[in-house]
Amino acid sequence: MELRGDGVTLHAHVDGPEDGPLVVFLHGVSASADTYGFLPQPVTAGRRIVRLDLRGHGASERAPGTYTVERHAADVVAVLEALGAGARPAALVGHSLGGVVAWTVAQRRPDLVAGAFLEDPPLYLGEPAEHERNGAVPIFQAMLERAARWHEQGLSPEAAAEEIAAPPLGPTLAPDAPLARARALLSMDPGVLEGAIDGSTLAGTDTTGPVTVPVMLLAADDAHGAAFAARHEARLRASHPDVEIVRVADVGHGIHDDAVARARWVQELTRFLERVA
Repeated sequence: MELRGDGVTLHAHVDGPEDGPLVVFLHGVSASADTYGFLPQPVTAGRRIVRLDLRGHGASERAPGTYTVERHAADVVAVLEALGAGARPAALVGHSLGGVVAWTVAQRRPDLVAGAFLEDPPLYLGEPAEHERNGAVPIFQAMLERAARWHEQGLSPEAAAEEIAAPPLGPTLAPDAPLARARALLSMDPGVLEGAIDGSTLAGTDTTGPVTVPVMLLAADDAHGAAFAARHEARLRASHPDVEIVRVADVGHGIHDDAVARARWVQELTRFLERVA
């Protein structure tokens, strides 16, 4: 399905009954809606599931120079309005950048949001001092170079997925994750990673403004590269004590893509959706 965002056309996978509770899934930087292609019955049953490609990602329109939290949030607001969330607010589920976007939409338009489930969101990494400490920046640079090499070599998504599935990272991933990641890297606008590298993508994040809808935050393990670190947890508990924070031990940033931790992600998300959608 094609939907209109804030001046761009966005692609979404839409499934489930039209009158079911609306749940919108928002992926991380350089990913796509394919990252949620595995969603199991406990999550989808009876719900209207929307898996959105953010601008510059997947099959959505590219818009160089606009890959910021503010513009992504404006896109999601437009999509929610088009899907009728004004009459029946939607649950937002976001990983990484998608989690920050969900947070921002919940701040700006709580009338459209029933609740937000945030998977290891880099809420504080838009701050210059925090960006300097962001261990993901070299990873983003390597991803950018990898995608460019794949294009030069003319690799298919399947061939690229074989590279992702190789050790050391590959064996820790769920079986569907390498292909979803390969497709996303091959289809993205390189500018989405350039913004993550220079810090502009997250610079507009508001971490102090009120959020009045239910929020659950599922955090990764600091020792495995969490984007929402323990030092951030203390800050968020002080400013937003109503946010439920659950930290998952022994797993990195991509909790839903982890072969072992995915079941925990499904369990926590299902528990949250039973409350709000």
